[in-house]
Amino acid sequence: MAELGRIAKERYLNAGGNPRLSVGSLNDNDTLTKEEKQEFLKLANEIFNDESIANFLKKRGTWQERFAAIKESRRIAE
Repeated sequence: MAELGRIAKERYLNAGGNPRLSVGSLNDNDTLTKEEKQEFLKLANEIFNDESIANFLKKRGTWQERFAAIKESRRIAE
């Protein structure tokens, strides 16, 4: 996964991309080809299966729960 990311970033920069601009799907600035995206998703699905995700959420909670806890701790500190 890291190697695919490195290759995509290098390709982006070699094509004249802005090194300070955040790239990726969330920013509508993809650097992976369609085939690379499919490979990346396949690898991610092998690593992050349902059991590992459930274990992570059990230990850490969802992002919403963590955000609420941070918000509450800041309110208490004020």
